[in-house]
Amino acid sequence: MINSYSNLDLDIIKKKVSDFTPISEAKSFIMDESVSFNPLQIRKNVSETKEALSLLKDNNDVSFDGIYNVVPILEKADKNIMLSGQELRKLLVFHNHSYRIKKQFDKFDDSLSIRDYTDAINIHTDVFERIERCIENSGEVKDDASDRLRSLSAELNQCEKDLYNKAHTFIDRHMDSLQEPSVFIRNERVTFLIKNSDKNKYQGYTYGSSASGLAFYVEPATFIEANNRKLALQQEREDEIVRILQELSYLISSVSDEYKLNFDSLVRLSVIFAKAKFGYDTNGIMASLNNDLTFCFTDLCHPLIDSKKVVSNTYRLYEPYLGIVISGSNTGGKTVSLKAIGLSILMTYLGIPVIASEASVPIYHNIFVDIDDNQSIADSLSTFSAHISNINSILKNADSESLILIDELISGTDPKEAQAISLAILDKIKQLRARFIITTHFDDIKKYSYDDKEILLSSVSFDMDTLTPTYHYLEDSIGSSNAIEIASRYLDDEKLIENARRYLNDKQSKEEELLDKLSKQIEETEKEKQQYNELKAVLAEKEKEYSTKLADFDKEKEKLKAKYLEDMNTYIEGIKEEALALLESIKDKKDEQVISKIEELKSEKETEEVQEHVFVVGDNVRIGDNEQIGEIVAISNNTASVNLRGLTVKTDLKDLKLMPKIKKKQVRVISDTYKRVPGEINLVGNRVEDGLIMMEEYLDKANAAHMSSVKVIHGIGTGTLRKALRQRLAKLSYVKSFNDGDYYDGGSAVTIVVFK
Repeated sequence: MINSYSNLDLDIIKKKVSDFTPISEAKSFIMDESVSFNPLQIRKNVSETKEALSLLKDNNDVSFDGIYNVVPILEKADKNIMLSGQELRKLLVFHNHSYRIKKQFDKFDDSLSIRDYTDAINIHTDVFERIERCIENSGEVKDDASDRLRSLSAELNQCEKDLYNKAHTFIDRHMDSLQEPSVFIRNERVTFLIKNSDKNKYQGYTYGSSASGLAFYVEPATFIEANNRKLALQQEREDEIVRILQELSYLISSVSDEYKLNFDSLVRLSVIFAKAKFGYDTNGIMASLNNDLTFCFTDLCHPLIDSKKVVSNTYRLYEPYLGIVISGSNTGGKTVSLKAIGLSILMTYLGIPVIASEASVPIYHNIFVDIDDNQSIADSLSTFSAHISNINSILKNADSESLILIDELISGTDPKEAQAISLAILDKIKQLRARFIITTHFDDIKKYSYDDKEILLSSVSFDMDTLTPTYHYLEDSIGSSNAIEIASRYLDDEKLIENARRYLNDKQSKEEELLDKLSKQIEETEKEKQQYNELKAVLAEKEKEYSTKLADFDKEKEKLKAKYLEDMNTYIEGIKEEALALLESIKDKKDEQVISKIEELKSEKETEEVQEHVFVVGDNVRIGDNEQIGEIVAISNNTASVNLRGLTVKTDLKDLKLMPKIKKKQVRVISDTYKRVPGEINLVGNRVEDGLIMMEEYLDKANAAHMSSVKVIHGIGTGTLRKALRQRLAKLSYVKSFNDGDYYDGGSAVTIVVFK
């Protein structure tokens, strides 16, 4: 099929590139992107990726985390559908990351063409600041999103507190009537589980019975008004929340078109950086584009072969050649070379870096491929028929600025006829003046190409010693198929191999024999050339290593020389100082006044040293050379009593040595209050502010008392108190974790706090 590049493994390359973007729409864009032969599009792709690759090499990475498809949410807003708090929060996250990327690009050179994508991003800070003021990270509307919501929340909180205080009073007064001393919420109303015998005692309403049928959930008449008030406040609060969400949704609808375009810009930018990151990860380069129909890849590697095993080659198509014919052994790398060239050109057109040291690519009108696996079972075509059918389509559509890639020009039929058809096809391609790369085993095509000045005959080398391919591409050379030599590795019958050689020799013409001999000579020459180049490279490396070592030796020699001179100068200066001191000493000996003064100073120093410390009770001392330090507890005349770890020793004062005072460690005493901290605290019925204060005071005491965990009882209610308590717990440094109690502890009405 014309323009089908699956056999060049382009889809596999696209998949690898798509792994470098976190945006699913960018992944789809990369996988669905078709190869364009429009020069403007190709130049745009190459230029954009080249800029992104340059930024990456300068350590200017761009993260697209947090960018996801918000178009469905924006379309809901366009239809006047109220957005949820979670949806508004997603839009806020998208906005923040869009703003981050835009600001990052504002720091880059304004000549970069990829800045067009971020310059096109419109940011409406006022809209999203409003959303941030109103919506929690969890997506819930904040209590202070509006003055009315703040007032309703406070009123509802007080109402619930009063209701629960009233409920606990009821429990205390009517304990005998209750099946369980707890508050139960039925139909969002406060009820009590009252025994069957007393269910009519409190009038009001009944909301079903317990599982055993021995008690009923009763809302006493005295609670109806309070419950109604609570539900009314809850509804008013819910209505205000809906109003706020509708208001925010309207704000989003006013900027939705711009933010859809923002998403499109970021997807396209992410595609560009995915291609650049693929190139950066593979040490690739962005090929340059030339204005003729030649190409050159220096040290090109196939991007899908393991970097530790791949062999790099230089491939060129240059004037006056129209095309390249590659010959050589089976499994020798002819197809790999063909695919590497074709795939690298297509990658360039898509703006994907290639793995090479240098690359220059022309812009062809089209690239046509015929490689392997062309048999069509559905159309009942043989391999030969499918091959010919595809080549027929290529010849009908190709022109002088097309590139044709054919692996094994004709196969699947009689070799003599195949060679004849192949030569005719080569003539036709040359008449079209199209560029081409063709692989072949046929000697007639090798001879044809050898004699034609517009065809560059090349080969892939084969090691005859090990009978293995080297995958090295050789220009201006002829490659043998080496089928008999390769077969000898797998066939144990030596006589069979000898017969094969005999049949081959009988069949070969003199011209073919000479061509084969020439092919082998070229291979031997190339092998020797390769060995020479390898030896030359080793010698160059050794020379470089020697030069480095010689330079290091010279540096070390200079350092040692400088150190030696420095040491000598220091030594000489020392001798000079000693000599001067000696001269001064000799001179001073002749000066009686100086001698007298020195003796006077010595006398004063000795007098100072003779002065002794006057010991007192409480001094820390050591007795003689004894290492133990004791304390003087008594002094009588010149005798001191010293306490050495409980043992009192008497000794003469002159045998004592004064030691510095040792500061006694202060022992921290834990208050008895902390020892009596209960294992739980009940905050049910308290206002949020009071509950927070009571909980923190309690937790401080429990932590000081080294308790491992405690229980905080807050009830269920509207969940406002529970939510506030847990937000505060998350900020306390000495709290390790917190979670709901189990069924017997009270479930979600209780929070178990574990200390570090």
